[in-house]
Amino acid sequence: MGIRPNMLPIERWLRLYFGVILLAIYFMNPFPYKEWTFSGLLLIATAATGYCPIYSLLRRRKRRDRSSAIAPGDGQGESAR
Repeated sequence: MGIRPNMLPIERWLRLYFGVILLAIYFMNPFPYKEWTFSGLLLIATAATGYCPIYSLLRRRKRRDRSSAIAPGDGQGESAR
């Protein structure tokens, strides 16, 4: 019963990239809100595991409801003849 990855590979690479940038800002730039750059650690951690808990909350499983599907030629978007 492990955690299944729910991110695409491109998302993982982008999180890793921006996480490293945020973490590098912590060491390079002496601005007063340095603690906000520790959010880079969160990005790096989610990139490493491939699991984002927010995605699991927001994404819903899609199921096809055949009763609500509109068959082609039902008059939707076509002028009645």
